[in-house]
Amino acid sequence: MAEEIKNASVVVPWSMLTTTLLNGSMGFGMVIAVLFVTTDVDAALESPTGSYGYPFMQILYDATGSKGGASTMIAIDILLAVCGTIAFLATTSRLVWAFARDRGLPGWRHVSKVRPESTLPLYAVIITSSVACLIGLINIGSSTAFNIVISLGVCSLYASYIITEALLLWHRLTGGVKSPRDVSSHTGEPNELIWGPFHVPGILGIIVNGFAVVFGLIIFFFSFWPVATPVVAATMNYSSLTMGAVVLFALFYYVVWARRTYKGPIVEVTPFPTVMEVPVRSSK
Repeated sequence: MAEEIKNASVVVPWSMLTTTLLNGSMGFGMVIAVLFVTTDVDAALESPTGSYGYPFMQILYDATGSKGGASTMIAIDILLAVCGTIAFLATTSRLVWAFARDRGLPGWRHVSKVRPESTLPLYAVIITSSVACLIGLINIGSSTAFNIVISLGVCSLYASYIITEALLLWHRLTGGVKSPRDVSSHTGEPNELIWGPFHVPGILGIIVNGFAVVFGLIIFFFSFWPVATPVVAATMNYSSLTMGAVVLFALFYYVVWARRTYKGPIVEVTPFPTVMEVPVRSSK
């Protein structure tokens, strides 16, 4: 989505930081409030709503002592979940469309199409919505199978973080990222990395980058472990199985087909706007 934002190199980082600070502070306050009013965890888990996987409803009812008050707070949670789902759908469908535009997905010719009357990637939205609904239906048949699919999200998400952060750290240490002043007089190359206006320079940036890689590796490693012992079929963490299956499928698809069409992300090469043109006055 950054491709559609003006001055994205500044606006997008500030948006990410602002969102993290606002949601992190408000979420922390909500967690403190819920923990403060939760007097009996076992009773909440064994309650009628807790047996269906929603113990927070019983916690809100115990805290307010009113069905109306608890229902109002639950309605607010549902509204927030709906808003978050819309944002997730927009983000995920945009990622699917962008990857299809780069010819990296099966059926990219159709998935990359945009409806001219609505300017929306309709096929990408349909695919994203259908997959989300099918994953939700799995929970009806087996919660274990549902957790197997969901567990893929954590390890794959941190894998994507680690890869990008490790590559950035490598380029930092080897000087692979150039300063804007070094390329102000020529047109940038497709694979040329140039620092944007929003970055942490010098040794401090290397420390932050290195900490992010180490933190991601720790989370990635423990994301494959079961959450409880003794380990049985219902509590087994199948992240390694699902992650391995997805990686093998991606490699098979690339070797058999995608290597002939997918050449990496499409890059628009434009002059780097760092030098202002100063008008020269002519003397009479």
